[in-house]
Amino acid sequence: MHSLLVCVSALCFCQLCEAGSPLCQECRVNVMYPGMGKTSQQLSRNQRIVRIINEYRLVKNRGIRKQSQEFSFITKVKVGSSIRCSAALVAPSLVVSSSFCLRNKTPQQLEILFTGGKTFAVDNLVRPEFCPELSLLHLKSPSAIHPITLCHQDLPLGINASMMMASPDLRFYGRRHTQVISNRACKTTFLEDDSVFITPDMLCAKNSMKPEKCATSPGDALLIGNQLCGLNVYGFRCFSNALNGDLYINLNKLQPMISDLIRKLNG
Repeated sequence: MHSLLVCVSALCFCQLCEAGSPLCQECRVNVMYPGMGKTSQQLSRNQRIVRIINEYRLVKNRGIRKQSQEFSFITKVKVGSSIRCSAALVAPSLVVSSSFCLRNKTPQQLEILFTGGKTFAVDNLVRPEFCPELSLLHLKSPSAIHPITLCHQDLPLGINASMMMASPDLRFYGRRHTQVISNRACKTTFLEDDSVFITPDMLCAKNSMKPEKCATSPGDALLIGNQLCGLNVYGFRCFSNALNGDLYINLNKLQPMISDLIRKLNG
């Protein structure tokens, strides 16, 4: 087993390395290998994300431009030079994110980072009364990127979905197949966190039973088909050999109010 760092190939999907596997070629991202005397909580956020996402692809030419376009609605919220959380473009001039990582922030402090490195200034930040966990950020100028469609379907227990994750620079994307599970699982997962509130407008999606494979961030998208059906509220809290769940804002329940607010913010 390597005692230092392994890395992610720019040409193929990479998962956690097995014992004795060689270092990849053309490596760009350092990946912290599990079992190096550090817990996942001690690793930096970037090391943890890059290490554990099921499938990462380098967003360059090399035949994967299609994925870059498919997931280009995924953005990151910047405060100065720091990436705070993920967000999703739902209209040419509007992204949605979790309020959890934007506490006490003003529009002037925020920028939205898109695939390719382009940033957009924010001129308005709205936390709707009907869902204070949700933040809508209005851009000073519209993006040419195609927005994601909001969910228009019910989300019963057991329905299949995709947890979307991305590296802070949006050069790598990860998709984890999951299911919607009972909110009781999330109540157990977040039991020791007093800052977490579970409301009827949230849903629980199953994460990994292994903490070293959990890497979701606030604002990450939950997709069903080509629709944005959930938005991660708090990021992950994972325990060993437990039914771990992530809390998402149920966008299907709130779709009428959100769509109305989008129309108002876009004039």
